[in-house]
Amino acid sequence: MADHVRTLPVISSAALAADSHAIFARYRPSYPFVALDTGGYVVLRHDDVARLLSDPGLQATGAAMPVQAGITEGALYDIFDHGMLTANGEQHGHRRAGVSRALAHETLSQFREHLAKAARAVLAQYQNAGRLELVSEYAEKLPVIALASLLQLPEQDFPRFFDDVYKMNAFFRPNPSEDAVAEAEAAGLRLRAYLDGRLTAASVGHSDSFLSRYMSNAEQDGLTRIETLIQLIQLIIGGTESVRTALVAQTVQLLSHPTAWKAVCADKSLLASAVSESLRLEPGIAGVVRVSVQDIELDGWTLPAGQLVILSFLSALRDERIFNQPHVFDLARSNLHLARLAFGGGAHKCVAEAMGRAELEEGLAALVECLPDLQLDSRPAFQGHMFVRDTSECWVTYGH
Repeated sequence: MADHVRTLPVISSAALAADSHAIFARYRPSYPFVALDTGGYVVLRHDDVARLLSDPGLQATGAAMPVQAGITEGALYDIFDHGMLTANGEQHGHRRAGVSRALAHETLSQFREHLAKAARAVLAQYQNAGRLELVSEYAEKLPVIALASLLQLPEQDFPRFFDDVYKMNAFFRPNPSEDAVAEAEAAGLRLRAYLDGRLTAASVGHSDSFLSRYMSNAEQDGLTRIETLIQLIQLIIGGTESVRTALVAQTVQLLSHPTAWKAVCADKSLLASAVSESLRLEPGIAGVVRVSVQDIELDGWTLPAGQLVILSFLSALRDERIFNQPHVFDLARSNLHLARLAFGGGAHKCVAEAMGRAELEEGLAALVECLPDLQLDSRPAFQGHMFVRDTSECWVTYGH
């Protein structure tokens, strides 16, 4: 078996950065996983990824990722060291429970109503411009506004909140520069201090807000103050970065297929299918990173213990074994429910999946309603094969 492991393809990070989809499509039929030149492995096939999300042989990484980047303390380190997404077993469940219960109490229909109003308000600013940079002028704004609404932040705090969230999130995008990491650390500290103040206000106010419910849950569950804050920060990271990229990707997919765009414009019941099919083709999260704590057998190959392992949604959601013509955008695909893998699975499945879907559906609905003559002016490049993905500029035109 060791001979087989040594003959696995070793994929360069440069090749993955250039075209992840092409690399995965090349190796997926013959290999259940490939090795990376930077160390670790990428699991490629849908059924393997879905199963391994719940396999005890793989565990969340804890603080291994920032340590590998030379970060052993500070705001960014704490996000990994005290967070639910990077914890295992009882510790993970303990940290996740309060957020889950607080979100379950939130009325999704009310959240959607606010999203719908916010999306149209953002687009109204550009109604007569004839041209829109989809990333910075729409997709970056909407998820942060949605989170600010959930947290019931004062409107005057929105610019500061937006700026700190965007700068902190840069650390989690592909290949951040040293300056971006330094800015992310400073922004993370500011955001944590701000949320600490909001939690204190929520606990004093005794309102029925999300923050007050979450604060009460955290106290009942015995979370430390740093744990209480970090779960909010992880919720913010997951609820903004992945939605930002996915919102751009779904718009690009539809505008690249004019018949599908016109169909959605004519029939809003197709919105959910459009979102699911786009998430399948270009998920906002490329995959999750785990550590193998034992050897794992996959299709006659051994995934060794003690390795970083990427469970690739990017590859799994284009698996030829599962999806017919996997590189084609198809609103009528019969197994679109399998695109839920884009939100993860097992104990670590996205705690805010329903809200993430609402953001994507309402964000698309506003574009369809307000700018039905939208056209793609420049095609963005999507980057990242490990965690959250990034997108370059994307210009769209309308009103001509």
